[in-house]
Amino acid sequence: MRALIVFLLLVTACPATSVAPPPASTPAKKSNVTVPPRLDLQRAVVVVETATGPQRIRVELAVKSNERERGLMYRESLDDDEGMLFLFEEQERRAFWMKNTYLPLDMFFIDEDLVVQGIVENAEPLTTSSRRIDKPTRHVLELKGGAARKLGIAPGSRVTFEGVPLELWQRTKPRETP
Repeated sequence: MRALIVFLLLVTACPATSVAPPPASTPAKKSNVTVPPRLDLQRAVVVVETATGPQRIRVELAVKSNERERGLMYRESLDDDEGMLFLFEEQERRAFWMKNTYLPLDMFFIDEDLVVQGIVENAEPLTTSSRRIDKPTRHVLELKGGAARKLGIAPGSRVTFEGVPLELWQRTKPRETP
């Protein structure tokens, strides 16, 4: 019994870096870590054109690398009409994970022409599995899981931004013609 107590004390005293993370396909559990304060992010609106009409979504903008890395981690809830818009400088293949993200999310991969190129629906929370589509995109919109179906957003849906500074999303290079 005494040996078991000593073993448990040693295991719990080890730094987290000495413990291997769970395999990518295994969901992690919510940890009892201290949640860092929310970032004070700029807010804007994304309007997605759907078969049933425009859907207006209030978003926080993730522009800087620390904002993108944090994303929607530690959020306990999201309203149906709110999310986060990740803005990148260049168009390329993107991958996202759900580490420390407590809610299932729908991820909308948007190209530089502001067209949804693909969707990852209901990404499993608390995993390090990579979520991606096989097309280059410039922006990613994250919404509460199930939003794609509920709002009627599909690949090919056109997007407009309201309140997002032009320099964060307008194409910087002219389109090459074949």
